[in-house]
Amino acid sequence: MPMEYLRALERDALPLIESDVVNIDKLRILRAAGMVEVQLPPVDSPHQKAQVLYVTGLGCATLRACGASVKTHHRESHCDLESSYD
Repeated sequence: MPMEYLRALERDALPLIESDVVNIDKLRILRAAGMVEVQLPPVDSPHQKAQVLYVTGLGCATLRACGASVKTHHRESHCDLESSYD
């Protein structure tokens, strides 16, 4: 079930590479629901590997709503904008 896999992902050190086609199908569902950020291979690719980048805020909120304790993943924020003090 995708929610059980999401719970397992939340506990893992991310990013990670997934090569199990069953889990890649779960990742497709979770990405479509907006719960993970992942780089997926084309469906017809002979080499099925996905890179799971992070569990989104929606994914974490969903896990909390389902009663799971959620740890916070800190992503590095990249911003080219300077602060304005106008």
